[in-house]
Amino acid sequence: MTKCGKPNIRQVAAHAGVSPATVSRVLNGNAAVDAALAQRVFASARTLGYPISKAVEGKKNIVLILPGISNTYYSHTATGIIDVANRAGYRVNILLSNSDPNQETECLINACSSDTAGIIIAPVTNRDPRAASPTLSHIPIVVTGPRYIADGLIHVHLDNEEAAYLSTRYLLRLGRKRIAFIIYYWADHIRNYEDFIKEYETSNHGCFTAYDRYTGYCRALKEAGLEPDPSLLIFGGFSYDSGYYCVKQLLVSGVAFDAMIVPNDRCGAGVLNFLQEQGFKVPEQVSLVCLDSDLIAKVVSPKLTSISSVDYTIGQHCAQQLIHLINGEPAHDVEIDAKLLIENSTHFVS
Repeated sequence: MTKCGKPNIRQVAAHAGVSPATVSRVLNGNAAVDAALAQRVFASARTLGYPISKAVEGKKNIVLILPGISNTYYSHTATGIIDVANRAGYRVNILLSNSDPNQETECLINACSSDTAGIIIAPVTNRDPRAASPTLSHIPIVVTGPRYIADGLIHVHLDNEEAAYLSTRYLLRLGRKRIAFIIYYWADHIRNYEDFIKEYETSNHGCFTAYDRYTGYCRALKEAGLEPDPSLLIFGGFSYDSGYYCVKQLLVSGVAFDAMIVPNDRCGAGVLNFLQEQGFKVPEQVSLVCLDSDLIAKVVSPKLTSISSVDYTIGQHCAQQLIHLINGEPAHDVEIDAKLLIENSTHFVS
């Protein structure tokens, strides 16, 4: 302490193990200082009783960047994030990329505000989000959706490989051998099997949920002595219209199939509706499994067998890990286990 009993910047610097210049930058709100380092300086200042401007320390905004909010997957994830963040005293600002890579970059740049404490992003590309701006290297970031985008980032996701594996294995046990599989990307990325396999075999494997799910699908087929048939892979999306269109194209192609695995229950409802319009019996002729579900899975007839929704839980973990990063505490990747909920859209082949 000084003679008057008040601590000075040098004492704060010594306590935090940094230079006085670093303490000065932190206490003046310089966003270029590493977030974990800044938190250490604030902790030392509080311990020593050094006055901190509330405007500087009070970075209470978390930016959430999503492809869209109308899909229940992301609305539930956002709700989990908001609930945890609000309890910790943070506000959540939602920015939408609309599944556009360029717009996603704009969202990341706009998130580089002086009052941003951290960012949670559901990316639509395989790009490291920190590449959008140098400032982002100093802001804590959590990625949700893909298993891996880049080193140095925290990732929170469903075990998508296991989700597809459990679904495929169950259909095989029911006697289904011709299992169609809808492949999707949030952005318009790849739309043919050749390019899909080419990228699947690169280091981008963990950057897209589609590849993890395909791995689980192939693992179950291999265990049953089967090889994946490219003619049973359809490139689509998450919506009702996408499901309707994908199964229509499959039938037009003349490919025989006795089961389908689709991304979610909205897509599943589109598949179900088209099949029923064409006189197919679900599940007797075609069994159907969704890799994510919500209310739709429960209200259509038959009810849809699906992977249990963990969207809200994913959101909670995202916020919890981000807050750890903001506070300079250890944080880690989180992988949520997949659980299969069996309903009436699947049926044993007699």
